[in-house]
Amino acid sequence: MVKKRKFYNPELETTELYTEVWRPELVTVKDVTDLLVINHYWQDSDGELWGDFTDPMENVREAFDAYRERQDYLKPVEIKKIRHDLGMTVREFADFIGIGSSTLTQIENNKRLQVKYQENLFRFVKNRYENGEKLRQNKNKTEENKLTGILSDSPYQVDHYEYETENNYKDSRMFDQSNKLGDAV
Repeated sequence: MVKKRKFYNPELETTELYTEVWRPELVTVKDVTDLLVINHYWQDSDGELWGDFTDPMENVREAFDAYRERQDYLKPVEIKKIRHDLGMTVREFADFIGIGSSTLTQIENNKRLQVKYQENLFRFVKNRYENGEKLRQNKNKTEENKLTGILSDSPYQVDHYEYETENNYKDSRMFDQSNKLGDAV
C-alpha cells in the first residue's frame, strides 16, 4: 500500500502531497564506501526525493547504525547503558573518560559517530565494568589526568601532557609508543 502525505516544504515554500518511498542505497560513511542502507524519502509530484520533513536526520542515523554494525562499534544505547550502570551523569562520564560532554551527548543520541579512540575508551570501560573491576575516579585529578587514571593499567597508548610553565608542556607519555590508542582493537 502506497502511503501519501501532505507536507509543507520550506525550501519550495509550498504544501503538496508526497508519496512515501523506501530505497535501498549504497552509502559512504567515513572510510566505508559500500554500506547498504534502506533510506526513507518523500517523493513530490515532479519525482524529486526529499528527506523526511519531520525527521531530517533519519537516513543519517540509519547510515551511522550500518557503519557501527560493520565496524563492530558499540551502539548509542549500549554506551548510554554503560554510563547508567556506572551511575554517572553525561558530564561525569565524559570527564571520566576524557571527552567533551557535548560529544558524548551527540554519540548517545546517535547524532554523531564515535571515532576509533573513543570506541576504544568505551570498550575498555565496558570490559572493566563487566569483569567486575573497580574503575577509579579521582575527582581531584585535572582534566588531563582523568583519562590516564582510567587507563593506567591498560595496554592503550595515551599521550599526556602536563603544564610545566604557562607556555611549556612536559611530555609524559605513559605507555609504549608502538601501542597507540587509535590503533588498538
